[in-house]
Amino acid sequence: MITLLRTIRCWQLRTKWQLAIWQFIDKQAMELIKNPEELEKKFVDSLTKLIHESNNKAET
Repeated sequence: MITLLRTIRCWQLRTKWQLAIWQFIDKQAMELIKNPEELEKKFVDSLTKLIHESNNKAET
């Protein structure tokens, strides 16, 4: 019986954390959708950073 209760409690905690993570992701996505210019700026900055780093690795 204790094992069953412990299993149920673990399932509840796991579900709670999964919902919290998805809620956070949803909030972030909604903020980015509200400001498409900011999303584009962040994307371009990240892309240029990756290209710059890959060029530095290729040169060495």
